[in-house]
Amino acid sequence: MSADYRLTTDQDREAFYQLYQYAFNNHDTPNRRAFFMDRYQHGWIYGLHDHDQLVSGLYSLPLEVNFHGVNYAMHGIGDVMSAPEYAGKGGAGKLLTAALEAMAAQHVPLSYLAPFSYPYYRRFGYEHVFDHCHQVMAAKDLPRIKPTDLTGTVTRYGNEGLELVNDFYEAQPINQRGGLVRPAWWRHYLTLKHNWSVAIYRNANAQIEGYLVYERQATNFAIQEWSTNTPVAFERLANFITKHGTTFETFSYDGPSAESGLDLLADPYTLQVTTTPYMMARIVLLHDFITRYPFTADVAPIRLAVSDPILPANQGVWELQRQLTRTTLNRVSADVTHASDLQLSIQQLTKALFGTRSLVSAWQHGQITGARDAAERLDHALVKNRPALIDYF
Repeated sequence: MSADYRLTTDQDREAFYQLYQYAFNNHDTPNRRAFFMDRYQHGWIYGLHDHDQLVSGLYSLPLEVNFHGVNYAMHGIGDVMSAPEYAGKGGAGKLLTAALEAMAAQHVPLSYLAPFSYPYYRRFGYEHVFDHCHQVMAAKDLPRIKPTDLTGTVTRYGNEGLELVNDFYEAQPINQRGGLVRPAWWRHYLTLKHNWSVAIYRNANAQIEGYLVYERQATNFAIQEWSTNTPVAFERLANFITKHGTTFETFSYDGPSAESGLDLLADPYTLQVTTTPYMMARIVLLHDFITRYPFTADVAPIRLAVSDPILPANQGVWELQRQLTRTTLNRVSADVTHASDLQLSIQQLTKALFGTRSLVSAWQHGQITGARDAAERLDHALVKNRPALIDYF
């Protein structure tokens, strides 16, 4: 099915770009064309035609994520669009279904996307998983920071600094909670798309201990990434930020999870904190995802009735067992009404496995049914840290 919708020619590429501009009210510029075409060449591109005119499209980007030490293939869905005269006719839904079927055929277990509508994408098995924490402070409220250790150095770079900090980025625990493993092409794409600066702190032995990625906007110092692994690195980079206090009116940080630093401030009232929903995730291949899942404890046999009308290979009653680091998952029936311990949708199972909401909490809210003790038992073996994601597609 998916092959019927794949776009492969240069003419297709230009038509996709023109539809992208119109659908999202963008304008053609050399910079936009550069980053768009760079991303396009790495994607699985889908389109729907009517009388030789491209009327709907989307891309499916082959990427990889680090999920608590396990690397999974993941496809990021983006540019889901239809020409306004064809909106509401189901074209985008056909393409998304085709993209999911192609992922399953190629053994891609996960997919992420940034939704324009949560109800719409829930129809295709995606669920809200990732949050961001947007934090803003006025320049007049910046704390006074006097570094206690001046042996290391802070060096400023342009976008090329992203390449220098990639190994450090990948080593940080917060980026191993479902975050992207950034390939070289993706890092290059970021440099084409954004006018970012990078500040890197190195210790006296020239080892990287932290970095900032930031954008100097008209009146705001916008921090995109802030990562450190020592107190000295945190202090030195915080001091670097405050030295811009006379240049900008406000300072913002878009954190990759719902966690904030309010408790670290002498006066938490000076920080405006907004938790915002960020991206959705979907388990594309349940068997492939769970058999490599980083369970934290053994799981005695438990039966899960999983509903997934979009990808029937996931649907049915599955018996899960984890013993001595070996996980088995067998479908005992394709009929979800068969006897089971818990009954839930692929979306609710995605949230539980990602650590977004526990099964017991979902049970208490009526989002899943079955035995509470079974939910508690499986919860005990699942990752507890909520997922985190910096990147966007």
